[in-house]
Amino acid sequence: MGDFNDGPTNKSLHEVLKASSKKKEAIREKHLYNPMTAFYKRGIGTSCYRTWHVLDQMQFSPGLLGADKSEWQFWKAGIYNKPFLVNKTGRYKGYPFKSFTGGRFTGGYSDHFPVYAYLIR
Repeated sequence: MGDFNDGPTNKSLHEVLKASSKKKEAIREKHLYNPMTAFYKRGIGTSCYRTWHVLDQMQFSPGLLGADKSEWQFWKAGIYNKPFLVNKTGRYKGYPFKSFTGGRFTGGYSDHFPVYAYLIR
């Protein structure tokens, strides 16, 4: 989990980490599952510079994807982009509300939206 500085379809995640966008494939091939790909495909991102990017991601191993209902398992992921985290005016309206711009504190939070996941039992 973290800021990978690459999107879910970049070679570093898709080929090197073998992070699949398909849960069943990840289980079958014993690869990682990347639920953040779905957000990327819908144009929803965690950071923005001219276009939305999904740099902040979580990868799940098959152990959290299985059918064993007695153990913790991945249910769903999300991007926490509530209105108080969004820049409301100016050139960067709609972007994450940054803490600093041009070396000055702006009162914001971050230039990335946080990501989260639900694990259920």
